[in-house]
Amino acid sequence: MANSINIDKKRRKLYVNYLQKREKLKSIIKDNKKTDFERYNAQLDLQKIPRNSLKVRLKKRCVLTGRSQGLVGPFNVSRIKLRELVSNGQIPGLKKAVW
Repeated sequence: MANSINIDKKRRKLYVNYLQKREKLKSIIKDNKKTDFERYNAQLDLQKIPRNSLKVRLKKRCVLTGRSQGLVGPFNVSRIKLRELVSNGQIPGLKKAVW
């Protein structure tokens, strides 16, 4: 469990570090005014960037437990922890539904 959290943190760091470089290379590849040689080299450089720096590889996780499933929208907390927090009255404006 802790390992998956650490892997996700590492991927987020890589994503931030390579974001500008990736965008720059993509703009060179899409630019028709550049020569074919420049565009080809940009493609090669883009392939050298680590795959874990892709945005697709990031996973939303609960900030308290690291759980990846059952996240509740704006809180970024799993449904289980959200229920506990609401029951204890630690989230203002929310209360447990009773009917």
